[in-house]
Amino acid sequence: MKIYINTIIKNISILTLITCSLITNAKSTATEDKKVDVKCFVELIGGRETISFWYIPSSQVSNLVNSITGRQVSIPHSKQKETIYKAHECVLLQDDFSGSKAKIVDEKVAR
Repeated sequence: MKIYINTIIKNISILTLITCSLITNAKSTATEDKKVDVKCFVELIGGRETISFWYIPSSQVSNLVNSITGRQVSIPHSKQKETIYKAHECVLLQDDFSGSKAKIVDEKVAR
């Protein structure tokens, strides 16, 4: 009987550790994939340059520049969408672009 109780206590301890570990992992995963606002300096097919806005998981920010080429985006004051020819730079919404051309275009874009 004593061995049986010791086994139950060990199993409860192990289950408690596993549960705590799962809770901690779930919390860290939730904060890692928190969505953030991002702006990208892009060139559209036809040569027009503009700022494109995205709301994406924070884990995808570093790859956004490579993944939006060919995507269609809404253009201000137009009902039509245009296709991104090339993405030059993407930064968090509150950050500044590093390129001077991107900074100039960013200042002109209405929010």
